[in-house]
Amino acid sequence: MKYLSIILLVLMSCNLSDSIQNCKGVSTSFIPLADFKNDTFNNYNGGKYPNGQNAIPLAHYKKGIQLSNAIFPIDINGHIDSINGKIGFMILGFSTAAMTGNVFKLICTMKDLDPHLTIGIGAQGGMDINAMLDEGSGYWRKAILDLSNAGLSNAQIQLIWISTGDMQSASLEFPKQSIALADKYHTLLLMIKQKYPNIKIVFLSDRTFAGYIDNNGPQLLAEPTAYYTSWAVKFLIERQLQSLTDYTYSDIPFIDWGPMLWTNGETGDSYNYKWDCDDAAKGGIHPTAKGRSKEAIRLYNFFSNHPYTKQWFTSPQSQAN
Repeated sequence: MKYLSIILLVLMSCNLSDSIQNCKGVSTSFIPLADFKNDTFNNYNGGKYPNGQNAIPLAHYKKGIQLSNAIFPIDINGHIDSINGKIGFMILGFSTAAMTGNVFKLICTMKDLDPHLTIGIGAQGGMDINAMLDEGSGYWRKAILDLSNAGLSNAQIQLIWISTGDMQSASLEFPKQSIALADKYHTLLLMIKQKYPNIKIVFLSDRTFAGYIDNNGPQLLAEPTAYYTSWAVKFLIERQLQSLTDYTYSDIPFIDWGPMLWTNGETGDSYNYKWDCDDAAKGGIHPTAKGRSKEAIRLYNFFSNHPYTKQWFTSPQSQAN
């Protein structure tokens, strides 16, 4: 709560106003993936991983640790430089990822992180996964500029976090919609491997609860499409776990769950994480200052505690103590 208060004060001091809609008491009948237990959804088992499990499968976990241990500060050409090198952490996705990512980056400036860790925001408003897959959309040209402004080159990116949506597949039913997004994520991962040759780990998150989207917001991104992104991430990771053709560790970057963003509105999940009415701004798609802070703190707590990344979110001096 301390960080939430700090960030809210910072945002308000920047004159960021939010127009909150009247949306009290909104939730759905959907169950967050991590809460499924013995339940199913359209005959599919829940859980973040196969067989209804939420713990990272051991072999996958060991691979993630191996890759994490291979992350070092590198220079703009990708060569190890323990003095002046950087560990590039890039945020990709659409507007909500950019908004949350910028507050996350602000939180990181308040913390005692490894001085080599450098965060670049490549996520962009109005650009869903289809724009990311279109080389002519300008998405990647802007991403290069954003990295440059952060003092990073493509060769220095070793960690990526992504959260995005898919407006083109919104008319599809489940599971086709989730499968379509998983397929597009695969294409995106192939692009990432080419653009960022030193990438080690890509974290994928679902979308924020979209039950507050009204006539002023993008209908194609309303529920249940946000909920279906949870399943898309699950399906995608399961393909790598199963070593399917074109999904192995040598085919695409190593992938795993980022922080789970979808929760059942004001009902929340079993961990009491909720997305309240005043977390959503007018239109329902973008977070308010409170919502951005809530998600950014969730990101920070995730990455500062995850075994793949926690060492980079603590300074070497703190680790020594």
